[in-house]
Amino acid sequence: MGVFAMVRRHARLFALIAAVLAVVAVAQPLRALAQGDRDGGVTVATDPAQLDIRTGQCDGGSFTVKLTNTSREAVYADAALSAPRELQLQRNAISTYLPAGYTRDVVIPVTSPLGTATGTYPITVRSGRSTATLPVSVTASSPEVPGNLAMSATNVSASSTHQNFRVCGAVDGDADSEHWSTSTGWNDGNSKVWPDWYEVRWDAPQTVGRADLYTLNSTRYPAATNGLKDWDVQVLSGTEWQTVASVRGNSEGLVSSTFNPVQTTAVRILTLAGNGANDYSRIVELGIFGS
Repeated sequence: MGVFAMVRRHARLFALIAAVLAVVAVAQPLRALAQGDRDGGVTVATDPAQLDIRTGQCDGGSFTVKLTNTSREAVYADAALSAPRELQLQRNAISTYLPAGYTRDVVIPVTSPLGTATGTYPITVRSGRSTATLPVSVTASSPEVPGNLAMSATNVSASSTHQNFRVCGAVDGDADSEHWSTSTGWNDGNSKVWPDWYEVRWDAPQTVGRADLYTLNSTRYPAATNGLKDWDVQVLSGTEWQTVASVRGNSEGLVSSTFNPVQTTAVRILTLAGNGANDYSRIVELGIFGS
């Protein structure tokens, strides 16, 4: 073999060795990332240590899962959440990237269905070999406004909800427009897109004959320029929505719509127009009554 052939052969060998070493160097941190939680480098905790809620979709609460990487390598951490049927979790799993020494906080909303017996029920969070248990004390809810069926709705939903509001904000018993956006009210999530809708639903039929709608009407945001202008009150009849009352050209903060009492499992407000100010649907509070 000539000198030049040997040089070329050794050069190829050295290049192959360098490539293998590069693959190994890349694989090591990837292996650490994949196995971080299995190696016991992740601990889990909850905050608060105990949670108190009431039954119903709109009377729940939230807690924080704290995942901490105690190792010296970055990891991908997984956590599984479980709860008995008396509790409903918005999510049952968490997957997240954790740099070395970092703690990730994940907020988890939790509710308890209407009809759940008063008691304490556990939520369990597991990540690798670390486990945390959160006791949740549940108390049966009762309507704060006598006769207001909206307060005992099994389910509350909307066509969309602005990120700064809660869908339950319009059935929380607070009809004060001065509290708008800080603690109460519902605002849809799509400016200048109509129609929108806001719905309350019950497991069993209810007799309804009046809908009180409080739209935004504060000193800073009067109804004439910020409130709802046009909407329909609808009840579910079989599988179809039936309009039982209509409001047009409104500029007041409260409108009470009465109609012949009917039995239904759902009522919705179909919003059609606002009084300017970006043309959102704004409901501070909705009351549904038998008459």
